[in-house]
Amino acid sequence: MRRSAALLVATAATAAVVAVAAPATAEPASVHNGDQVGRAELSLDRAGRSARPYGTKATEAGGQDASAEEYLGTRFIPTPPRRILDTRTGLGRGGSTAPVGQAGRIEVPVTDLPAYTLAVVLNVTGTSPTANTYVTVWDGGADSPRPGVSTLNLVPGQTRANSVTTWVSIDNTINLYNNAGSTHLIADVAGYYVYDNPGAAVTPGRYFAAGPTRVYDSRNTGGAFYAGESRAVNFSSYGVPSGATAVSLNVTGVDATASTYVTAWPSGTSRPTASSLNVDPNTATPNGVTVALGSDRKINLYNNAGFLHLIVDITGYYLPTENGGADFYPVTPGRAFDTREDSGPIWPAESLTLLYLDDELAAGNSLLLNLTGTEPTENTYVTPFPAGESRPGTSALNLAPGQTAPNMATVRLGSAWDDISGVYRPAHSFYNNAGYTHLVIDVFGIFA
Repeated sequence: MRRSAALLVATAATAAVVAVAAPATAEPASVHNGDQVGRAELSLDRAGRSARPYGTKATEAGGQDASAEEYLGTRFIPTPPRRILDTRTGLGRGGSTAPVGQAGRIEVPVTDLPAYTLAVVLNVTGTSPTANTYVTVWDGGADSPRPGVSTLNLVPGQTRANSVTTWVSIDNTINLYNNAGSTHLIADVAGYYVYDNPGAAVTPGRYFAAGPTRVYDSRNTGGAFYAGESRAVNFSSYGVPSGATAVSLNVTGVDATASTYVTAWPSGTSRPTASSLNVDPNTATPNGVTVALGSDRKINLYNNAGFLHLIVDITGYYLPTENGGADFYPVTPGRAFDTREDSGPIWPAESLTLLYLDDELAAGNSLLLNLTGTEPTENTYVTPFPAGESRPGTSALNLAPGQTAPNMATVRLGSAWDDISGVYRPAHSFYNNAGYTHLVIDVFGIFA
């Protein structure tokens, strides 16, 4: 059963953010205290994925028996971060160490997948780009159409990471596309979404939204990380129950004294050769990551170079259970809203409330979003949260003037009144702290 977002109308790309004419509208709304209100005409197909519905992969691949009871959607198996691509060393490229060139597409095998895998969670890093560019990740195959969204935005010389959840092809491959100039690309696997239990060491888990809540801030506890330092973060006091297998986080690095990377991994295991966040001096850089938990409900954080403060916000966790929680439905990535096209920038200290008109969405569901901020006029942060609820003391996107930057975020749906139809709709609010900024909102999946 596939749910796909029928959103894409055109794909006229800019140097940094793919510009797609989204079927969305916006109007001022006095009932929201002057904040902007947008309407996302998001069409979700629950009938099935034409190329491969849930429950058919094992049969098509000539592998395992797919007759066992299937999940309604997919469930998550975490793994310690595992590198599958590094164009600098030739990993995942058959030994080729060339960067990915302009309008270049590479197809990369995702090895050692559990049976019944439909989608993977990756941390994708671009480094040494020669031009302003964007990167798109989607399921593999030369005949697999590239979606009209961006996964990662880069400027010359920058190293930046972003999380992405993507379908894998029937041959267990993914595609990566670079729009302009050349850039090296790195991909680390953080977990797998499966449509049936493969009998692996970890039982697939359902998603439980939590918060968002700030769990750790080294500016208040422990001071800056020094070079080579690791610390444990404990989630047992933040609503994460015993037996939980992974957490969904936003990790932000601030006040770095040197270019560095951060690795997040489960306690009780060796630190892997992988990165979760890349931070440059004098920047605030976030990344939405999914991290496997140790049996003590802890993760470790490592800072490679210089001094660095780290902030950790939790948005959810995964627990193997049939009671409560949500299955995950990957969708064809699509654009829900673009303030450049639909409403104008978000004003300082105000919010954009985005109403989702699809009748199959409901308050309490969560959406996996890629949020891209562009053309900010001041240093600012953006906080997504359920509409109709109090704004939390967290952030998901940090921007400097003129910067274009993305971040993946899982955001629970609240509800807001729709003046046009006269009903409450499932909705998100997106708060901008300072100056004016545009925001592009792409949907990658639904937890329901």
